Amino acid sequence: MNIKKLWELPILSSQLEDELQISINGIDITISFTYYTDKNIQNRVELKFDSVLCHMHTSERFTKAMLDSYDTVVQIDDSDWLNELKKLNERDFKFWKPKHYAIYFDGIGLYQFISSDFVALDKEVK
Repeated sequence: MNIKKLWELPILSSQLEDELQISINGIDITISFTYYTDKNIQNRVELKFDSVLCHMHTSERFTKAMLDSYDTVVQIDDSDWLNELKKLNERDFKFWKPKHYAIYFDGIGLYQFISSDFVALDKEVK
């Protein structure tokens, strides 16, 4: 198992004032939240996971390993979960070319996704 850090949250998740928003559009899942920058500008973060084949949320009280994902989106190569899915359906696995992503939010827990791609957006709310 190899873990690569892809994107860090612009603030500590312990400083989130509002709840995370999770939206599902077909097989795409987005986690989003708003925060205020040092210049008192409101920004919105969207963590987009495209073509999600599997996903899981584990409460912080039952998370046994954070996978170096505290306030950071990570990609986990050669994970047990990916290997299990490949054994179940190698043909579709080759078609989707899924990756294993994870992020841990303080006070919320660990989110994991098996999906084809990940994109992070951090933009000013207008």
